Amino acid sequence: MSAAHINYSSRHTRDAAVIAAVATAAALLMVLIFFQLQDLVLKTGDPYGYGKIAHEFVEHGFTKLTRRAASLYPEFIAVVYRLGGSDHVIIFLQCLFHAATCVLVFQLGLRIYNARTGLLAGLFCAIHPMLLRYVPDLHMESFLTLICTLTVWTTLRFHDRPTIANGILVGVVGMCATLTKGVMLPYLGVFGIVSGLLALKRRSIQGVAAVVAMFVAIAVVLAPWTYRNYQVTGGRFVLLTPGASDSFLRGYVFTRWEFATLRKPPYTDAENEVNNWFRQIAREAGTEWEKDEVVDEENNARVAKHLIATQPLDTARKVFVGLFTFWYEMTSLSNSLIPGLLALIGWALAIVGLRRAHREGRPSWLIWLPIVVMNVFVAFLIPLGRYSVPILPCLMILAAFGVDTLLSRLNQASSGLAVPGRS
Repeated sequence: MSAAHINYSSRHTRDAAVIAAVATAAALLMVLIFFQLQDLVLKTGDPYGYGKIAHEFVEHGFTKLTRRAASLYPEFIAVVYRLGGSDHVIIFLQCLFHAATCVLVFQLGLRIYNARTGLLAGLFCAIHPMLLRYVPDLHMESFLTLICTLTVWTTLRFHDRPTIANGILVGVVGMCATLTKGVMLPYLGVFGIVSGLLALKRRSIQGVAAVVAMFVAIAVVLAPWTYRNYQVTGGRFVLLTPGASDSFLRGYVFTRWEFATLRKPPYTDAENEVNNWFRQIAREAGTEWEKDEVVDEENNARVAKHLIATQPLDTARKVFVGLFTFWYEMTSLSNSLIPGLLALIGWALAIVGLRRAHREGRPSWLIWLPIVVMNVFVAFLIPLGRYSVPILPCLMILAAFGVDTLLSRLNQASSGLAVPGRS
């Protein structure tokens, strides 16, 4: 091994260590100091009751199918509890998840673009307020973001070497992300289709076999999960979790003008309006809302189909507005400005980088595809700012390459190498 290669590898190791240290320090500061001082979001510790669900797993096993219980996140918490850990242990692990995500981002930026892009992207993620916000309490976002970023990393591996082993790896890791939150499943399908078409274009039998292996791995991981749902519900088929129709109907309200512009607080006024709507739907169906989420899903699905058929323009409005609210809509105007502004800056820089990447023939589609698919899919459901968190690392990679492009132009200009009149 040459001295230059050793120095190159050691520099990347050092950069990864710096990113991990900055990310861990930022997460610990958020947990120990900043989160307790802020007043933008509630400091409830466990707003969705994941800890309670996990304790029920420990004591009684999986006995009732709900959209939050049917997730890998409370299963992870239950493992920590079974090993004698507490909520403090989970939050510390989430600090490590944040650091691991940032290191993966560095690796992605390095392999697709260059070392400076990887370093910048890792540091952007390390201090990103939206990524840090969900570390200090029992939200699934830190756990989900790590697995989603790891999924993107496996797709890069697959792209470089489309083998059966790498196909299985994409399927298994991608399904772990999907079992945490089902919004990752459409991306896996789209990635598989694109990869399959590329393999056919190259007439690569190995590539086609690798794509098939990916889909087989997805089915193998999904099958026992679905069978468990079938057993718990007494023989009803639920692929992943109930709640898709719930989210779809909520989107009609949360994307209305007064909530999309934050003139009214979505998480109180819109939430209360939707909950009253669901109670009415349940009463009209002769049931009680929230008594059985599988039954609620069936009731809401009938209403959703009716609205799609009878109000197509309102459905189109909901989806179109949702493409934007996905990036900013939080609990109030004040705490929606931060993610909205950061997303706007991120996309502006990403466009700069994408133009250069296109000219240089870099496989940027591996980074923007999960962003686009999740953005569009969630826009069909309930597109809130919190749901953009898992793909923010991908946006930060594109933004970092945009910064790298601008810095390169500045260096050329200062060296007198820039071509006059050329942007």
